[in-house]
Amino acid sequence: MELNWPAEAIILHLPHASTVLPKEAVFLLDDEALAYEVDAMTDHSTDQLFTLPGAQRCVFPVSRLVVDPERFLNDPMESVGMGVVYTHTSSGGLLRHVSAVKRQALIDAYYHPHHQQLTAMTGRALDTFGRCLIIDCHSFPATPLPYEVNQSRPDICIGTDGFHTTPELGEQMRQSFSKLGYEVAINTPFAGALVPMHYYQKQPQVQALMIEINRGVYNSPLKLQALKRHLSRVLTSISHN
Repeated sequence: MELNWPAEAIILHLPHASTVLPKEAVFLLDDEALAYEVDAMTDHSTDQLFTLPGAQRCVFPVSRLVVDPERFLNDPMESVGMGVVYTHTSSGGLLRHVSAVKRQALIDAYYHPHHQQLTAMTGRALDTFGRCLIIDCHSFPATPLPYEVNQSRPDICIGTDGFHTTPELGEQMRQSFSKLGYEVAINTPFAGALVPMHYYQKQPQVQALMIEINRGVYNSPLKLQALKRHLSRVLTSISHN
């Protein structure tokens, strides 16, 4: 698999950047507690940090507190109330009551359209270029949240998939960030990379990679601008127009 990708064959997937809470999403928290939860769970500024001219962008339009597009419809995180439709907060408190009917309505309104869009973008790249690279763009808090099992905190975590990420691609990403001075870990504290179910474990020409940035790395305006330049350099290094 080549490591030099047409920019138009790359999809920047941004699932957790939004802070929008639509009126149909009703929560039990007071304003202050809800604002804290939104702040804790949002991948702040990822929609600004991850840019690549010519690449497709698939941005989830509402907060993950409404619906989390990165979860499976029957996700193991349901056990802690943080499946596809959250019922509990990051600290384990009650976030909202959601009936089966309301849950399905939220999934139909937000989850399915988002994944249909991502699947369509992937299909267009395959039809045009014969391959597609999905970069799943995330950040994580410098201090682990209570629900997180893995407490390690590198500067950057690269998530890979055994079927959809070649070893060469993962290593290229690791080296690119390491050369810029970042501490890089592979699949820790977070693992994997998102691929539309239509292609998952079926189409190796769909490659995927997750990039998770420690928010402590960009916790000031100057640091944010420096990281943005570095991310641009890394993403440009694997693409051509």
